[in-house]
Amino acid sequence: MEKINGRSLFPILPASPVGIARMAAEAEHADDGHLIEFKMLKVRSILNKSVSKRQLSLAYSINPYRGCEFGCKYCYARYTHEFMAPKAAAEMGEMSAEVATNTIDMRDPLAFERMIFLKQNAAWLLEQELKKIDPADEVALGTATDPYQPIERRAKITRSLLEVFARKEGYRLGIVTKSRLIERDIDLLVEVARRNSLVVHVTITTPDAALARLLEPRAATA
Repeated sequence: MEKINGRSLFPILPASPVGIARMAAEAEHADDGHLIEFKMLKVRSILNKSVSKRQLSLAYSINPYRGCEFGCKYCYARYTHEFMAPKAAAEMGEMSAEVATNTIDMRDPLAFERMIFLKQNAAWLLEQELKKIDPADEVALGTATDPYQPIERRAKITRSLLEVFARKEGYRLGIVTKSRLIERDIDLLVEVARRNSLVVHVTITTPDAALARLLEPRAATA
């Protein structure tokens, strides 16, 4: 929309979010948990190319969910929900009533653990995108969310991704989790490891259960 001195020429027309913010605004309710709402998120891609300057070995990452129920106090990924927030009102004018109704404050750090987005068609997208990458490139599953957070018991998005890898050969996959739910998928992990390189990283932050409850309120302690 054209602007003069930072103001819209047509202020009476409601502005709408764009990009990932638009996807978040359009996400449909999927489920509820204790102080948590789950929404289905339409995404165009499931493989994210790593652009880190820290010389990490991974070339791509996969995050089946956006947001995480575990609520770890030290989580570095909380800020990623900010990308789903509409621009400031001063920049984009008044939002439409529909968008305003379906949007929470994504800039609130607690939003990351209270509004969880489930990525739609993740397995189908992975099947298509694996054809376009070098199998020698390492893929990390669970870099900005835990792929085995509680909702995975019902949604089974992570399991559907492992089913895709189980049909492939020669890929390099790493999984990061702190959940025992990964034991559910041992059958698939065995199949993946038969024809691919597989590394599973299980995080144990502390053996002190009381401290763990403070640092990771919703994560499993045993």
